Amino acid sequence: MKKSRFKTGRGVLVLTFALFLCLLAVGCSFNKKGDKEKMEYSVCDETKIPDELRDIIEEKKNGIFKLSYVNNDAMYIAVGYGAHNRQNLSVIVEDVYKTDNAIYVETNLYTEEEIEDSQTATDSDGIQAGAPSMYPYVVIKCDKYDLPVVFDVD
Repeated sequence: MKKSRFKTGRGVLVLTFALFLCLLAVGCSFNKKGDKEKMEYSVCDETKIPDELRDIIEEKKNGIFKLSYVNNDAMYIAVGYGAHNRQNLSVIVEDVYKTDNAIYVETNLYTEEEIEDSQTATDSDGIQAGAPSMYPYVVIKCDKYDLPVVFDVD
């Protein structure tokens, strides 16, 4: 009798492990981003931001925010890093791309000194920065898409 329990226990263990592998494979396929497609975009200065979006940013600028705004002309993606006690901070747009499922935006916060010292923050690399501020944020303008925005903000 002990032998059959051992075989049954081993069988349950093997089935559990097989089920785990199946779930892992399914989970990985749902998280796959798909093919990346670079997007054309520009970083807006304050004069190019729609008034309604500028009002929303003004309300939220004391805290961290991530939002997208669509009007008749374009999609605007805004990322803010909240209030800081210094004025030499800029938001760098590291990457903007889309897949079949979403638009992905990667930004980082740097001091002006870090930007000047860094070789990666050149226009030739496609990296763009917002204006230095003690309420650092960036607004990205791109074509309109009916896709959610996924933020990778450091």
